[in-house]
Amino acid sequence: MENTFKPHITLTREQTELREKMLSEVSKSDYKAVSFRLTDTLTVSPFSEYEDIFLLMEEDFDDLTTVKKGFTELRTAAAEAAEKKYCNSGGATAERIYDIIAKEAKLSPFGKDKLMKREFELAVHFTMARGLGKELFDAAKRTKKKIIIVADTIYPRNVIVRMLSACGYEQADELVVPSELKGSVTDHKALYDAVLAKAGVAPAKLLHIGGDVEADVETPIMNGSRALLLSGTIPLMARSGRLRGFVQAKHIYDYDKADYLALHGAFGIYAAYLFDIPVSKSPQSDFCANEYMLGFIVGGTARITGMRPADKFQTKLLAALSENPEALQGMEDMEKLFHFHFDGHLEKYGFKDCDMPLRFFAEHSAAGDRAIFQSRLDPTDFAGWTERTKEPKLAPVHARKVKSSITAKLADKLFPPGTKVRNIADAMLVKMKGRSH
Repeated sequence: MENTFKPHITLTREQTELREKMLSEVSKSDYKAVSFRLTDTLTVSPFSEYEDIFLLMEEDFDDLTTVKKGFTELRTAAAEAAEKKYCNSGGATAERIYDIIAKEAKLSPFGKDKLMKREFELAVHFTMARGLGKELFDAAKRTKKKIIIVADTIYPRNVIVRMLSACGYEQADELVVPSELKGSVTDHKALYDAVLAKAGVAPAKLLHIGGDVEADVETPIMNGSRALLLSGTIPLMARSGRLRGFVQAKHIYDYDKADYLALHGAFGIYAAYLFDIPVSKSPQSDFCANEYMLGFIVGGTARITGMRPADKFQTKLLAALSENPEALQGMEDMEKLFHFHFDGHLEKYGFKDCDMPLRFFAEHSAAGDRAIFQSRLDPTDFAGWTERTKEPKLAPVHARKVKSSITAKLADKLFPPGTKVRNIADAMLVKMKGRSH
């Protein structure tokens, strides 16, 4: 769905500069075409985990088979098998994945198609436009650039078109579906060539925007185009503090269960809306030293459940959050967004451990975050809070596999000493001046 909600959060100077520079770059007359990666650049999900919509399909699957394995387990394994089997011939597609599932689960052709269409339905419903991605798209359209979208997804073209329409991207000029190229999924040059062919312009007249350093920045630049890196919202959220690692450390073995779908949804909304424009981690803070963010994920996640605080101190913390205007606005916005995205889908799974952000804040708060609420707590309560606070156990959290030191390798390869490079936060604006390829 197209994202029309604007969080009531004040952008940092760094975020404002980044947004303005990216919009300015896209609008330049130097470019006649702009290409965008679809996933995480133009679209995001209100869920935080890749498997979440599969969990919503377990009952559909149970109605079609008698196998003991759950759908999420089979669907994940089938995707991995398809990626491996077809890595040199277009990669995994929905059809290939469901062929494997049908064989494993002994599904009839009718059952296979019904299940696959259910995934398409959920994928379209839960795909939303990324705020900054949509602004960049609109700026490119407004300045009469030809727009090409690289649809890096397993879904067929007709489903992708539905997603684009639902998110407000129906005015794109061309669509490149990597699986239709039939080549290696790791052949970034072939994909770039396909984009350039669709653009119909000289390499220097093409600007590409995406979140993968190697595919979306290195490859276009090495072939004479220019590029903007727009980091994914989930990795940005995961790196912003210790909260996500704390939650996953508590649920090493069961975080992928449907019991935690509401918690996944809270993290997904937090990432999609508050890390849309990349923001840097702040020292001594797990919430970018931002009262609105803290209220959004800590107070808001507790609020959506209607839960009662576990003890008197948690009650006082929630009261302190409610007395802070920015934190209170964050709480209210989380509640509004959670119901907008998930009403009718998650209630039957419950709200297990949606108080974990509040528990984390009460037991493991960073010094900078405590300081925000010092004036709103009794001195004795605040002193006791500081004394009780301890370092949490953390699990490593990675939204995707990343090659080690990829940014350093890119810099060494592309920008030797003397080359002018502009890096802003996690989004990197890369320009090549006076350099031939």
